Amino acid sequence: MSKSTSFSSLLPICHSSYIREQKLRFDSMSMNWVQRKIYLYNVTFGLYMLDPWERYLFNALVIVLMWFIFYNGYQNLNEICKRYVW
Repeated sequence: MSKSTSFSSLLPICHSSYIREQKLRFDSMSMNWVQRKIYLYNVTFGLYMLDPWERYLFNALVIVLMWFIFYNGYQNLNEICKRYVW
């Protein structure tokens, strides 16, 4: 048996493992943008360790805080526009 025949016999095995690796890589990359951002949010703030009710409470507090920030930002922007633009 020559070296070329032994190498060619291993080629299907290497090729099948390469295909399997590509399928796994595609599955891990198939997460869409929103799922990746939710995952990043959960990992960044450690929400994956909380119970569901604690996670809901934390998310509710974040939503209320964001609402206050956007509301007050809109009010201040409105005042700035009235003062300098009109």
